[in-house]
Amino acid sequence: MPRDFREALATSGAPSLDGVLAALDSWLIREARFLPGNSELLEQFCERVAASGVAIDRVSLHQRAFHPQYRGVSRVWRRDGPLEERFLDHGIERTALYLQSPVREAIEEVRSVEWRLEGCAKLPYPLLDELREEGYTHYLIAPLVYSVGTVNAFSWATRRRGGFDAAERQLFHDVQPGLATVAELKAMRRFVASILTTYVGNEAGKLILDGQVQRGDVREITAALMLIDLRDFSAMSDRLSSRAVIRLLNDYFDCVMEPIRAQGGEVVEIMGDGVLAIFQQADGGSPADACSRALAAAIAGLDALAARNRQHPTRPLHAGFALHYGTVSYGNIGSGDRMDFTVIGPDVNLTSRIERLCRELDRSLIMSEAFAETVHRPMWEIGHFEMRGFAKMQRLFELPPTEFA
Repeated sequence: MPRDFREALATSGAPSLDGVLAALDSWLIREARFLPGNSELLEQFCERVAASGVAIDRVSLHQRAFHPQYRGVSRVWRRDGPLEERFLDHGIERTALYLQSPVREAIEEVRSVEWRLEGCAKLPYPLLDELREEGYTHYLIAPLVYSVGTVNAFSWATRRRGGFDAAERQLFHDVQPGLATVAELKAMRRFVASILTTYVGNEAGKLILDGQVQRGDVREITAALMLIDLRDFSAMSDRLSSRAVIRLLNDYFDCVMEPIRAQGGEVVEIMGDGVLAIFQQADGGSPADACSRALAAAIAGLDALAARNRQHPTRPLHAGFALHYGTVSYGNIGSGDRMDFTVIGPDVNLTSRIERLCRELDRSLIMSEAFAETVHRPMWEIGHFEMRGFAKMQRLFELPPTEFA
């Protein structure tokens, strides 16, 4: 137990649980709010409660999450094992795991409940039967209400014969406001970060959280640029229902965006059926490495689309990939309180012009001269082309036929 917590207990007359509560509240306000997240919060909180003499053997924190890939997070601390963290799928509320759980009762009825597990009395939930078999004697669960109105759940259990005494149960009740305050702070930080990552990307999200929010707050970066466009999207939208179009779009995005993430790229914009991504030079890396990763992502995206089309031959999806290496302005543009964090500049425009040629030349992957020279691999020259807005003719390249995906 940390010295300051031990001293707080001694000063307040430990083992009085009033002293334990005062020490816990002080720790939550002064130190716990600086912890990285709720896993660390729960672990250190439980260690302090256990060290104070309270007979906790299992504590759980169940929180709702606003994330596109999961609905909630369940964390369980055990005195004799490592902290367990589980991410719960969307739709968990309709499953037996949730419906037949004391967590549902605490959250939906917003009330505290407890069960004595000693003896043979019938128990209402499978979890309680499991805990009884594991030697637990008493289980309490309560709603943990955040200031925004979100209801979560917090439980603790003991194996001690006779269960928790009245003072320990009161401590469980009294410590909840302080714990909820810090847990909400950590959850909100995670929520903001995940939402920014979801809608603007990981790198842009970090920059925004670091304070890059003012209009015109931009920086120049040199990177490999990728622009992808789905073929025949307008015709598809015209003949199919909106639900069918969305399903096909999501199939397409799964095929082309996952390789970008896998190769360390950043999706900067999703523009209807268009995807704009950048591949920055990694620390200790080289421009050739950035371009190689972009090329690998493009090839993997084409391979994924081909595999998807073999499974769904009646509604095939085809896309054009344009690759360029250049310098762009990366940051905030917009008006008033509505901003977009994006990349702009002539090199972005050139990438867009190259992508349009994919359709005209019936190619799936076209590279600029700058990209072909930087990637340091033999390429097949397509020819010189005039592009709107650019005075100079542009040499364009593709993979040699023997290497094309």
